[in-house]
Amino acid sequence: MKTQLAASLLLITFPIMMVSCVSSLLKEAPPTFSKDIKWTEPMTPFKKMNTSIYPTWKNKSTGNVISIVSDCGDLAADQNLGSFHQLIEGSVEKFKLVKEQKILFKNKSALIHHSQGELDGQPIEIQAMSFKRKNCGYVTSLTGKKGNLDPDRRAYNQFNESLNFE
Repeated sequence: MKTQLAASLLLITFPIMMVSCVSSLLKEAPPTFSKDIKWTEPMTPFKKMNTSIYPTWKNKSTGNVISIVSDCGDLAADQNLGSFHQLIEGSVEKFKLVKEQKILFKNKSALIHHSQGELDGQPIEIQAMSFKRKNCGYVTSLTGKKGNLDPDRRAYNQFNESLNFE
């Protein structure tokens, strides 16, 4: 009877242990930010936020946010520029792409998305630019309340122009 109980417990717990082991092996690596890129921080009144591994700055007077996100590795090298925008746009509700434009950024292809949507029920607007360097994809963005990005476009453009790669 004890042998049968032990065998039953083993049969019940074995699949659970296997699933736990396999799921821990399949977990994605935590995100890291590329070390191959340097920049000049956005000018005042933008202040650095320490809420993410990705560099982010917020203008307290307008509420607008400038950020840069990276995705590096072999998979990133094979992705198209549009897919990198999902790093920013993926969490936007009622997402709508207003305008897409291909440009040259520092002599390489880049893609600009101007989009709108909602975040926590509030209407937002996003201007984002994606580009690749080496095995990394990057997206810079200026995000804020819908119709309120204009006061900070200059700071965003200056931030983009300050980007340098090692």
